[in-house]
Amino acid sequence: MVYAYGRAVFEAVASGERPPTASISPSARHVGVTRRDTHRPGFDAAVRAANEEGYPVLVRGAGGGTIAAGPGTFGFSIIRPAKPEERWKGTAERYDEAAALVLGAFSRLGFQEAEVGEVRDEFCPGDHSLRVGGFDSGMKLVGIAQRVTRRATSVGGIVLVHGEEDLARVLGRVYGALALPFRAGSVGSLRRAGSAADVEDVVRALAQEAEARYSATSVSLDEGTLELARAGREEFLVRLPA
Repeated sequence: MVYAYGRAVFEAVASGERPPTASISPSARHVGVTRRDTHRPGFDAAVRAANEEGYPVLVRGAGGGTIAAGPGTFGFSIIRPAKPEERWKGTAERYDEAAALVLGAFSRLGFQEAEVGEVRDEFCPGDHSLRVGGFDSGMKLVGIAQRVTRRATSVGGIVLVHGEEDLARVLGRVYGALALPFRAGSVGSLRRAGSAADVEDVVRALAQEAEARYSATSVSLDEGTLELARAGREEFLVRLPA
């Protein structure tokens, strides 16, 4: 239901039913692919490999590349309405904003080692990842991507707190089936980087950072949004012919 929830919130902001929103959401175990990935040679084999590892495959709306998520990760996004003529402006600024938000949350936890930058052969490669270590042998802690439509923009991603071994295993099989570069050691986590924080700690720190930066107010998810998410969750799931 993770992507159906994200779409429901995105559409509510785009339509004006909800104000600009910083969303933080728990992760369910899954592999998230882009629409471009679904057209790659080897995609069916990649789906089978993920399913064999116990990971359903979902098609996500943001750009970038394939990701994997599980109990040791969570997602976040910053969603704002956009006028059609403005939607492609500020792409770099949105990436910077998302990175700064997460780095601020890490600082609240006393973790100062992360920096912005790509690492070699990482999943969902991008120069706005958050990493520990340099390009050649560093590890990725946060992947960041954007979604831009005529009515709204979203920037956000996935934060890896623990459980990187399982993610590296399934990603290795998926990227191998897609014949894309991948280095298992590029999959990092806060735990692997030396932090004792758990998912709840990092979620709380990110919420506090959002409240401080945007004068945001924490609100519970309303039943209407949940109902929309439940109704749309099957649309994102990839099913292969028997």
